[in-house]
Amino acid sequence: MLHRVRRVLDDVARQMGLRKGQCWMCGIAAIVPKIHPFPQQEEILVEMLDSMVHRGPDGHGVMQKGHLALGMVRLAIVDLEHGMQPLFNEDQTLTLVCNGEIYNADDLRTSLIKSGHTFQTFSDSEVILHLYEEKGKECLADLEGIFAFALWDEKEQELFIARDRLGVKPLYYMDQGAYWAIASEMRALLPLIDEAVHLDRDAVTAYHAYRFTPREQTMVKGIYRLLPGHYAVASKAGMVHHAYWTPVFATPIVKRNHADQAVHLRSLLFHAVKSQHAEEVKSAVLLSGGLDSTALLAMRREFLGNREDYAITVAFERPKRHAEREEYTEMSEAERVALRFGAQHLSQIVSAEEALEAFPRIIQDLDEPIADPTAIPLWFAAKLAKRHETKVLYSGEGMDELFAGYSIYGHEKVLRRMRMIPSSLRRALRNTLLRADLPGAGVLERSLSDVETWYQGVGGVFTRAERIALLGGDESRRGKCPSAFYGESLDKAKHSAGSDLQRMMLLDLVTWLPDNTLAKSDKITMAHSVEMRVPFLNQEVVEYALACPDHLKWKREGKEIVRRALEGVIPEEVLRRKKVGFNVPVSAWIFGEWNSYAKAMLLSDDAVTRTLYEHRAAHLFDAKPSQQERAGRLLFAMLTLELWLRHMPMRAEKGGLFHEREVAHYPTERRIPRVDAASGGKSDQAVAASRRAWV
Repeated sequence: MLHRVRRVLDDVARQMGLRKGQCWMCGIAAIVPKIHPFPQQEEILVEMLDSMVHRGPDGHGVMQKGHLALGMVRLAIVDLEHGMQPLFNEDQTLTLVCNGEIYNADDLRTSLIKSGHTFQTFSDSEVILHLYEEKGKECLADLEGIFAFALWDEKEQELFIARDRLGVKPLYYMDQGAYWAIASEMRALLPLIDEAVHLDRDAVTAYHAYRFTPREQTMVKGIYRLLPGHYAVASKAGMVHHAYWTPVFATPIVKRNHADQAVHLRSLLFHAVKSQHAEEVKSAVLLSGGLDSTALLAMRREFLGNREDYAITVAFERPKRHAEREEYTEMSEAERVALRFGAQHLSQIVSAEEALEAFPRIIQDLDEPIADPTAIPLWFAAKLAKRHETKVLYSGEGMDELFAGYSIYGHEKVLRRMRMIPSSLRRALRNTLLRADLPGAGVLERSLSDVETWYQGVGGVFTRAERIALLGGDESRRGKCPSAFYGESLDKAKHSAGSDLQRMMLLDLVTWLPDNTLAKSDKITMAHSVEMRVPFLNQEVVEYALACPDHLKWKREGKEIVRRALEGVIPEEVLRRKKVGFNVPVSAWIFGEWNSYAKAMLLSDDAVTRTLYEHRAAHLFDAKPSQQERAGRLLFAMLTLELWLRHMPMRAEKGGLFHEREVAHYPTERRIPRVDAASGGKSDQAVAASRRAWV
């Protein structure tokens, strides 16, 4: 059976134009029966790996051993010749598949060899096996890197799965009755659902609040994310979850003046960038010309010396509407920065038509519905990287979440000042403004509420009132929108947040960052077989940021201490430029070049979301010019969900996804059977043969 599995994956790789042994992150999958093995284990596993072959075009490995079927597809970055997985310990009682990179692997390997361990490869992932032998599940405290792994312990007959602290690498799981299924992407689990797919109503509502589904929730009932900083143990007895790390705000450990703080942070940033350099493959920086990406390029130049570096920038043609606006491109700034630091600049300017043509594929590649417009330029950047045989992209993601870089964080200071006014006066003024339909009522309302009530994160879209207007007032139909501040694992973190600014940042650290930004980055880049690295999320930088007082983060604007740390490192004009953010002209497109397409998708009789939105979506297309910027963002979230549902491996019968009794079914040829534990794991149903029909 194993040779047939390998042959299938080789055939898929050839069809994609991939070559074995190329300059090789990966996708992992596992099947863990709860009672005893069943005949379809390997076939289910190959279907799962088949759907993720884009994550690992350079190699694959599968293993079935007793109660376990484990496999991976691999993009090689380290130990190009000998890094194949699964990996085993010396007596083969432990088996590992790992997606990610362990940045302190060399130091750990040296220490473990001194303790008597024998390594079979130079793969950074192998240190996990031997560290587990030494410390068990406590090994996670010693790992620095980005990872999601599955480790089978033959003696304990259990699967140990874990995810890195901030959730750079994804991991999903589901309970399929007779077995547990684990995979790097949700698409690998969807065909395992036995007969019908139900959307989670609460997740649908949460999506319209956040523009993604937060925490464990996915849009599909029964499929869950393993949370960042968590591990779980799956066995016959069930699955038990534990948090091994939580973002806790701490009192500054070392008293330093501002100059010393800046010098210390600068050294941490330099170390982070250098430690994550991919020596063996071609890499590039995603360059906007802003603070964070410029810092990345400048710091890489310090240790690359005369070696060539690369930068990639994607911008947009000015849309027909708002053609006078210039913020849709940072190309000139990026070109100046690339020239300043001697990087070869790879760039592309994308038209509205090109973006629209690629948009359905972008939604497919996201794997989950994430209504983040920056997925569009990232997709074109990853495609450009692949065209130029670039294996690794570096991004400045994380700096805004760690050091209060988003403008919305400035609201905390405004609200603090407003609360100096008696609440009775603020309440009366709010009511007056509401009756007169004048602006300002919203900020007064927020000043009367705690952060956990009103803050929807950096990416918040529909307000509660807008969600009710769009989805209907019946909560039993609409679903609840649970606060993302929930969960025992967050209790310690919430208690440590001593200010509204820290509470806002905490929400974004545990939802926006992993479930929007990092999920988007991983899925889009891996769809092009390119790895994304985020050096500024290095553990030492994260711990420093959590101990950094608020006044060093936000002064007149965000990232105050970061600007001081980068003085003399990046050009002064970049250092002092006001943060703009990367503007994708989706609102201008939706009311311009994309208008007919968006209306056809959302308002047509065959729209999957038609019974969800009914006719309430139409009024957004009639927004006044002064309201179109916001209306366009809301329509973009609706369009993203519509396209994601259309590209699911099934279609709803007139919105059947949104009703309990009326559900969407997989085509028979795509369905993988649910194995009945009581029958001994036997099934006469055939497993699907149509591979990669929708990947």
